[in-house]
Amino acid sequence: MPAVSRHYSLYILFTLVLALHIGAWGQLRDARARWINVPPAPSEAGAALFALGDAQLAYRGIGVMLQNLGDTGGMSSAFARYDYDELAHWFMLADTLDSHANFVPFLAAFYFGAAQTPDKLEPLTLYLHKIGSRTEGEKWRWLAHAIYLRRFKMNDLDTAYQWAQELATMDKPDMPYWTKQMPAFILNAQGDKRAAYDILVQMLKSGKGKMPREEVNAITAYICDQILDATQAANDSLCQSRE
Repeated sequence: MPAVSRHYSLYILFTLVLALHIGAWGQLRDARARWINVPPAPSEAGAALFALGDAQLAYRGIGVMLQNLGDTGGMSSAFARYDYDELAHWFMLADTLDSHANFVPFLAAFYFGAAQTPDKLEPLTLYLHKIGSRTEGEKWRWLAHAIYLRRFKMNDLDTAYQWAQELATMDKPDMPYWTKQMPAFILNAQGDKRAAYDILVQMLKSGKGKMPREEVNAITAYICDQILDATQAANDSLCQSRE
């Protein structure tokens, strides 16, 4: 084939490719990546298979995926758009892969728990309650966070009180004293100041000589400043004798 003919063929091919590119650009220039919300969680076996049988790799993969959900095509999605029921399935799946790790509970409590839509937090708090009820390590902290979400974000004082009682009765001597005080805090929020007062006073009596001075002062201050009014505090021997 003569050189000139070959050049013409190349020009024609180039023109056709350019025309196809321009046509495709005209059709797709307004297209954007679209987020389809939280994908369905696979089975435990499916998750492990995805990581070639490595449960730890699968756990970490789920954590990274959850951390980056909603960031698609340069856009981010508000927590209000997330399917929290499906998120809870992913949380529980991660727990079956590694029930000791705290990465996914941390994401659930401090990342997804920041949602400004309290009606979505039910499955998340049930997950935190489940893993926080375990006695190993410091899992109780997730139960404490579930109580916080129930009380302050969901305004569900009844469930918060029930869970606070579970936390306060855990047989873990190394837990801080404020975990024992939580039922009293919630009773006070419910308006049952007498019961809140009795719980905290009994705590001071049973912990006499054992509790750190700063903890005694904090409990006493809460009784005198938050539970009792000014007149009651002025006539209460505990408040009169506080440092």
